[in-house]
Amino acid sequence: MTLYKVCICALIGLDFANAADARWIRVRSQNFEVYSTTGERSARETLKHFEQVRGFFAQYMLDKSDDTSPVRVVVFGSMKEYEPYRPNEFAVAYYKATAGRDYIVMSHASAETFPTAVHEYVHLVLRHRKMDFPPWLNEGMAELYSTMKPYGDQLMVGDLILGRLQALLRERWVPLSTILAADQKSPYYNEKDKAGSLYNEGWALTHMLALSPDYRPQFKEVLAAILQGTGSEDALTKVYGKPLAAIEKDLQGYLRGDRFKAALFAIKLEKVSDQAPAEPAPAFDVKLMLTDLTDRPGNEAQNQKVLADLTQEDPRRPEPYVALAYLGLRQQRVDEAQKNFEKAFALGDRDAEMLWDYGRIAEGNDVSGAIGAFTELLLKQPERVDVRIELAAMELRAQHPLEALKALATVRKVTPPETGGFFTMMIYAQFETGNTAEARKTAERLASMAKTAEDRAQADQLLKYVDGDRSNRARTADASAADQPDRALVLERREGQTPGPVTKLAAKRPSVTGSFVELDCEGSTARVVLRTGTGKSVFLIQDPKNIQVIGPVDKAATMDLTCGPQKPVSVRIEFEPAPSNIPNIDGLLRVIQFNSPDTNR
Repeated sequence: MTLYKVCICALIGLDFANAADARWIRVRSQNFEVYSTTGERSARETLKHFEQVRGFFAQYMLDKSDDTSPVRVVVFGSMKEYEPYRPNEFAVAYYKATAGRDYIVMSHASAETFPTAVHEYVHLVLRHRKMDFPPWLNEGMAELYSTMKPYGDQLMVGDLILGRLQALLRERWVPLSTILAADQKSPYYNEKDKAGSLYNEGWALTHMLALSPDYRPQFKEVLAAILQGTGSEDALTKVYGKPLAAIEKDLQGYLRGDRFKAALFAIKLEKVSDQAPAEPAPAFDVKLMLTDLTDRPGNEAQNQKVLADLTQEDPRRPEPYVALAYLGLRQQRVDEAQKNFEKAFALGDRDAEMLWDYGRIAEGNDVSGAIGAFTELLLKQPERVDVRIELAAMELRAQHPLEALKALATVRKVTPPETGGFFTMMIYAQFETGNTAEARKTAERLASMAKTAEDRAQADQLLKYVDGDRSNRARTADASAADQPDRALVLERREGQTPGPVTKLAAKRPSVTGSFVELDCEGSTARVVLRTGTGKSVFLIQDPKNIQVIGPVDKAATMDLTCGPQKPVSVRIEFEPAPSNIPNIDGLLRVIQFNSPDTNR
C-alpha cells in the first residue's frame, strides 16, 4: 500500500509543455510500456525486469492471461523531475490506476526503487485477479514477491528484508490475532506508528506460510479459504489443525531461527524485451500520461484545460474524452460526463471500466446508449452476469424481450447476490415474449431457491404476476385499487422537477440506482424493492406524503402504484439510514426518481 497524502502546492502551475520534451523515450513490449527520461539502456533494463516479474505471475499464479492494456511504467531521471508527481514525502515508487490504464511510477531506476515498484505491481496483479485479501496478506504477499531477483536463468523469491526482520526482533510484538483482524479502516493499516507492525508481521507470516517446509504444502488452501470469505484466523486454524497460539509461536521461532527459506523458479522470458527498440515518446502521449499522474484534488481546472487542448490537438483520440468524463463525474457534472463518454465510445474506446460506467450512467436517459455499451462490454467479458442483468433490463425497457432473453441465455451459474436480479429479469423477459409456461417454471425455480421469508414472498409475487393474463391483471389491479384503497400507494409528484441521468456519485443523502421491480405492501407500511447488478435493496416508505417523486415525464400530479411486482423500470432512490429497530431494510425512502425514457440521439 502506498499512503496517498496529496501535496497540492507542488503541482500548481506545472508546465506540461516543458515536461513533455524530447527527453522522454518509450520502450515497449506486449505487456509493458516504459516511458523514461533515464536513457535507452536503463529503460530496457526496467522493461526486462518487469517482464521477469510478470513471467513469474503468469506461470505460477494466474490461470489465464489478462485482457487489459499494457501496464505503463514511468521512470523519472531524478528526484527533481519526480517531485511534482510524488503522492507523498515517503514514496519512491507507487501504483496508480486510471480508467483503462495502470501505472507504476518510479522516482528513478535503481536497486532501491525496484522492490517498491514490484511491491506495487503485485497489488496490481492481485487487483486484476480479484484476489481481495485482508491487509496483512495483501501487504505480506506484495512484500514477499517484491524481493524477486534474477539468479541465472531463474528467479529467486523470499530474500530477507533485513529492515523488517530487525524491526520484528527489536520492537514490541503485536498479538497475531490483532494483525489478522485488521481491516482497511484499522489503525494498524492507516496510522504510521502502528502500520509498521502489520507490514512487518504480515510479511513474516506470509513468508513462513509460503516458503517454510511445515506450512508451504497447505498455503494454497489458506488462500482459497480466505478468498471464499473465511476469516483469516479461522482459515489458518482449520487448514493447519492447530490453534493460533501455536502458529504464532512457530512464527516467532521462525524469525529467530538460523534458516530462512527462499525459493527458485524457472521463468520463460520473452526474448523481445532484450532487443526492444527505443523511440522518442510522442508529445501527445506524454502530456496525457502526466495529466493522469496529476489527477488529484486541487488540479481539476489545470487538467481540464490540458485535456480540452488535447481533444483539439488530435480529435481522433478517445483518451482525453474518457479523462474528461471521469473528471466531470467527480465534480457532479453528470450530463457533461455522459457526453464525453459518448464521444470516447464513438471514437472506438472499448475499455471495460469505461463501458461499464458509461452504460450505468446512460441507463437513466439513453437506453440505446446503455445497450450499446453493455453489448460491447460482454464481447470483452462474456462471463459477467451483472452486465447481462443490466443489459436485459435495458432491452426490456426498450421493449425488446427477445434480446433480453438472448442476453441471459448463456448464463449457467449465478452467485447468491445475482440470483434475484437474474431470475426476475428472466421471468419478465419470458412473460413479455408470451412464454407464460416458461416464466412460471422460472418463478417456481426461484421460489425453490428462496432462503429467507423475504425471498419467498418475492418469488410468490412473481408467480402471481405470471399466473394472470395482462387484461385480467389490469382489470384486477383497477378493481383492487378502487375496492381496497389501502392496497394502492399514492405518491405526489413535485412540479418543476425533471428526471436526470443516473450517477454513482453521492448526493446529500445516500443514493442507489436500480430496477424498481416490486412494491411490497405486506404489513402496515410499504417497501420499494430494487434489483441491481449486485443484488436486492429494500427501502421503507413511512409516509407517502413525505416522499418526493421526480418524473416520469407525464405531468400527472400524483401516481398510483399498485402493490405487487412492477414492470422493471430504472429509478434512482435517495434514502436515510435504516433505524436499528427496523430489520431487513436498507434505508428509509425519501426521493424516488423515475428515469426518463430513451431519447433519440
